[in-house]
Amino acid sequence: MPNLSRRVILIAPAAAAAAAQVMRPRVAVIMNVYFPNSHADVFVGRLLAGYRLNGVSHRPRLKTASFYVDQFPVNDMAREQAEEYEAVIYPDVASALRLGGDKLAVDGVAIVGEHGDYPRTPRGNVMYPRRKRFDEVTDVMRADGRVVPLFNDKYFAYEWEDASRMYERVKEMKIPFFCGSSLPLTWRRPPLEFQPGVELDEVMAVSFSDLEEHGYHAIELMQAMAEKRKGGESGVASIRCVEGEEVWKLGRAGEWSQELLDSALSRRINQGYGKESKKPQAILVRYQDGLRGTILSLDGMTRDYLFASRTKSGEVRSSCFYIQLYVHNHWGFMVKAFEDLVLTRKNPIPIERTYLSTGMLLFGLESRLQEQKWLDTPQLSSISY
Repeated sequence: MPNLSRRVILIAPAAAAAAAQVMRPRVAVIMNVYFPNSHADVFVGRLLAGYRLNGVSHRPRLKTASFYVDQFPVNDMAREQAEEYEAVIYPDVASALRLGGDKLAVDGVAIVGEHGDYPRTPRGNVMYPRRKRFDEVTDVMRADGRVVPLFNDKYFAYEWEDASRMYERVKEMKIPFFCGSSLPLTWRRPPLEFQPGVELDEVMAVSFSDLEEHGYHAIELMQAMAEKRKGGESGVASIRCVEGEEVWKLGRAGEWSQELLDSALSRRINQGYGKESKKPQAILVRYQDGLRGTILSLDGMTRDYLFASRTKSGEVRSSCFYIQLYVHNHWGFMVKAFEDLVLTRKNPIPIERTYLSTGMLLFGLESRLQEQKWLDTPQLSSISY
């Protein structure tokens, strides 16, 4: 009998752990495409297998039960990953959410609407079908009378009207909703966090590569810092996008601060940058309350996302919002946030941040299309939080 008791004691923890894994909430993942180093790879891979953050391993807290995948290129990973982790690939979004049945059968949904073969708008936005997928997901929720947490990767949509309708539906249906960039969640080197009520005079974020693809991350990390200022966020009054020599000309004229750029560049971590950018780009933001913001895309001068600010007292502070480039471990923060959303039904960030950041990108690119002139943005002037 003592031996049997000891055996029960030894088996019990393992059985409890196995039961916990079986009882994990089930989620569906709706993807454009799944190939190496795509957003699907760096997000879904960690959702399936777990992730490491700061030297600690985290087992999956959710069970990925189903996929919908729009495109299957020659380097597709979706089929093999689905087979490995016992997820079913369904032919349409509704079936993926209902797990082949007639009612919503998952406890959460992730829409990873980045990458894939899609055209661009005249202003330069890739026409990712985020609004279409969002509608398909929320239509199922409405039809089946059940709302579950929903994650929408990156910005809302490539047209402002679509973004506004998505935002309004989230509010109307009271969907636990998380969206946006991974950059505000990642490591800051050196650590930098503003207390609510900070008095800011100017903010700047620096990025690289494609302005639509990578510049958006800089917009949202800048907004994550700017929203902490005294009075909170009160909206954006006007926006302008410029390219080439005009970027440096405006800097010399004081339209943006060289001091802030120098401070930001001093925080670079990843190697491989040079001393000049052959095609600099800038989005200039004028907030309702007078705060000035600048997003600089300086391909060739950095492979890091950088931030700098000046307070009204003149203090300059800066940091690198660190990503590990090809390792992508910062995506563990995004997976953790999605897991938390499903498990607690609480949004980890204000969705107005991504809503406003979406508008800054869209109207910034519209300014570039309209001969780089200033555009008034009444659509953004009332977004406060």
